[in-house]
Amino acid sequence: MALNARRPGIAAAVVATAVVALLSGCAGPPPGAQSDPSTHPDRSETDVQHNGPTPTAMRLEDGVEVWDLTGTPSVEAFGVDTDGESPVRNAVAAYSSTDDRPARFVLPGDRVVDLPVGEVIVTVDDYPDGLTDSSGEVITPAGRSFVLQVEGPTTSGAAAGVAAYRDALESADLPTNGADELQEKVESVPSIDGTETSGRLGASTDVPVPDGMSAALSSRFRPSDTTPTFRMQLFVSWEPVPIP
Repeated sequence: MALNARRPGIAAAVVATAVVALLSGCAGPPPGAQSDPSTHPDRSETDVQHNGPTPTAMRLEDGVEVWDLTGTPSVEAFGVDTDGESPVRNAVAAYSSTDDRPARFVLPGDRVVDLPVGEVIVTVDDYPDGLTDSSGEVITPAGRSFVLQVEGPTTSGAAAGVAAYRDALESADLPTNGADELQEKVESVPSIDGTETSGRLGASTDVPVPDGMSAALSSRFRPSDTTPTFRMQLFVSWEPVPIP
């Protein structure tokens, strides 16, 4: 995997809110069909752009980018360059490609998510004293937080978008209720409003993982698009670990 360049700034606040923030803004390459990673030809290492150390949690197997998410998260595991900061603030490792590439995400509990990806982004933040809201309630415990965001394939058109999400859920051995929810969201849009471009609709399905982490597979679309484009995403976050 080539170490060439990193896409700029991906902000992530706290573990409790990062997934919401990331879900609200999706962008990606032009629409394309979802595909099975096992059917892709081997990818050239120069396809992927990354600036930072080689990640110890990632390996290539027959052209498939395999991420082992079963261990304790660390900057070494995800190839994050912290630039010597202490505490770490919004340190990002991004693995980007112009075309979707085959990837596999191995989660605890023998759960595997196969998903073609254009971006794998890991954001790291240190909270030495944790974070509290205005009422004093702890939002994020003290420690180092890790959030992984995966930008999966795009699909054009409502029928294709719902079908792609259903296929992704089935391939991950997850219930397909989320696809029915997505279909309901599509049907709930009364008309296309060309002036409203910021809102997104979609559905999200929790991926069962042990305590101490959370994961979700989702599909989102802009109701303002004449032909809705659906973006598949995977999010994984961990409870903060001790700061080294």
